[in-house]
Amino acid sequence: MSKGKVALGIAVGLFAIYVVAAPFITVYQMKSAAENHDGEALSDHIEFPSVRQSLKDQMNAMFTKKMVEDEEMKDNPFAALGAVFAGVIVDKMVDAYVTPAGITQLMAGEKPHSGAEQGDGSTSSTELKPLEDASMSYQSLDKFVVKIKDADGRDGKFVLRRRGIGWKLTEIIIPLE
Repeated sequence: MSKGKVALGIAVGLFAIYVVAAPFITVYQMKSAAENHDGEALSDHIEFPSVRQSLKDQMNAMFTKKMVEDEEMKDNPFAALGAVFAGVIVDKMVDAYVTPAGITQLMAGEKPHSGAEQGDGSTSSTELKPLEDASMSYQSLDKFVVKIKDADGRDGKFVLRRRGIGWKLTEIIIPLE
């Protein structure tokens, strides 16, 4: 066997290892950035528009479900108007909360505070432990899920999707019930 074939085999093997390990590396980088309150580094791993849209969709679905299930709302002529206002409020609320500091709080299983409440991005007197006791797994070749428990023991999910050979956080699934 020639040295060129051996070198090529090693390079292909190392590349394959990197491709498999890449989402774990990304999660580690996100965790480190969150622990160090480095919003810029954390932002590098997040597709904010898709994360915001996923949260807006979840919250709007929750409000719609509650309105459909509520007997008083079915007969209320102002229910449709309320649904429109709820959608506007959800949009504004998600835009205010989905920031690097807010995502750090979600990663630690806490409820996020709005941008005004977050101040300089520092945490309260108790230090956050982002992704502590998280479980991680591939859902498909292009989808990687990190599961954490919130303060009430409910599962939250951070969904990363492959972008080229790298990975980005594209969706946060929060327990809304």
